Amino acid sequence: MPVVNIQMFDGRDEAKSAIAKEVTDAIAKHANIEPQYVYAIFNDVTTENWAISGEIFAETMKKSN
Repeated sequence: MPVVNIQMFDGRDEAKSAIAKEVTDAIAKHANIEPQYVYAIFNDVTTENWAISGEIFAETMKKSN
């Protein structure tokens, strides 16, 4: 039973269904298992809790605006 953890910025709820479908289909196809055995877990992360290249993303966004 594959479990996929997907972490992304919060506020993208409209994309979750499509992402879950695509990820599930790909894993089911390549692992040769039925889709009902694939689990996807979404972890919404705020930009204040996400760092890229050692900088908090929210701060990086403020600098670019």
